[in-house]
Amino acid sequence: MTGLTKPVRYTVFFLVIFTCIVYAWFILGGAKKEYVVTPVNSTYRIIDDTAQNGATESSLNIYRSGALLECNIVNKAQWPFCEIAISLTDSVDKGIDLSDYDHVGIDIDYDSPLEGERVRIYLRNFDPAYAKLSDPISLKFNAIEYAPGEDKGLVVFPLRSFQVLSWWIADYEVPVDKSSRQFDNISIIEVATGSYVKEANYSIKLNKLVFYGERISEQVLVKLLLSLWVVTAIFFIIIDRIYLRKKIKETEERTQRLRDANRALYEKSLVFEELAFTDPLTRTRNRHEINEWLAEATTHSIDNKISFSMIFIDIDHFKQVNDKYGHRLGDEVLRRFASLINKRVRKSDVFARWGGEEFVIFCPATPLGATAELAESIRECIESAVWDNGMKVTCSLGVAELENEGYSHFIERADEALMKAKERGRNRVEIAWNERQL
Repeated sequence: MTGLTKPVRYTVFFLVIFTCIVYAWFILGGAKKEYVVTPVNSTYRIIDDTAQNGATESSLNIYRSGALLECNIVNKAQWPFCEIAISLTDSVDKGIDLSDYDHVGIDIDYDSPLEGERVRIYLRNFDPAYAKLSDPISLKFNAIEYAPGEDKGLVVFPLRSFQVLSWWIADYEVPVDKSSRQFDNISIIEVATGSYVKEANYSIKLNKLVFYGERISEQVLVKLLLSLWVVTAIFFIIIDRIYLRKKIKETEERTQRLRDANRALYEKSLVFEELAFTDPLTRTRNRHEINEWLAEATTHSIDNKISFSMIFIDIDHFKQVNDKYGHRLGDEVLRRFASLINKRVRKSDVFARWGGEEFVIFCPATPLGATAELAESIRECIESAVWDNGMKVTCSLGVAELENEGYSHFIERADEALMKAKERGRNRVEIAWNERQL
């Protein structure tokens, strides 16, 4: 840069030093923050089944940093239990925003009759969209269960591992947009005995409860530092442009116009190519792209007596997903469904969306048995995957091997096997056997 070499050198030197200092501060923990829950900043009390006509007897001893709950469970109430309820604030509707924290550390000693018995941890969130001051149960249950044992020390859980209790969502008819975990107004924390207790003496000693977070995430910090570099670079570029404008203005404008035009034409060509051959929702190939390839591939396989198989896949009861959760969530299911399958197909396989909730996988140089094994692994993967809102998603699959036939008939036989899988109960793989294989 003409006339700017020395200022640029000094500025770059300053930015390098500043970036190193800031990032070292972050690596050494300068951005970390903690919120420790103690009897000093919170109110501890007992909740047990006596409110439901139970007979459990409980006592609570509070220490400087924690509390000890001892209770004698009596099997009288429908759901006998006892718990430590920690009020973080004086008012239920004015809790503490913990959404900036990402982990929680819990140190509990749990004495129960059963080895490995779990305790329940509830982070109760108030939101006027679903909660009422007159109904304590209406506060959202962000829940996790684990077996603390005794003398195991601090266990740290990510807050994303907490799940909202399904019975609470159903009982209070919580809308979908409010049914996920929420930590922006936590007013009560509950530490309760397990879901299935028996008549016996229990004790829960809460030694430590702490939330961990960062004042600024590494990703945001890197973006800010990068933005600083970019803004500085842009500043010097602008100054340099002004300094040279009189001499090179006409040439620069012509060059820039040509560059912009070429870039726009290139970007448009990429967009048109992607629209022509890629399904925009699932980012898989579409049936229009593979028709020509399929005709050549099947002819080559028949002429050279090479195995060629395919899998026809359909998501079970997909219309019910759209009807119950809406098309937006339905599209998310399609995207994730395609992503899960993409991770299982080989590079030599051709995976495409055939239409709606139907997909196909073409497996060149692959016999029927190996393709059937791939289909079964895909079926198991989809069935065992965890889906949003507690949905259960399964698929039916039809498998066929190319015979001396056109590719349209080949696809039709796989589709018939798929129909047979649906007729026989769905969530299964059916194979289109030929007479030689039978």
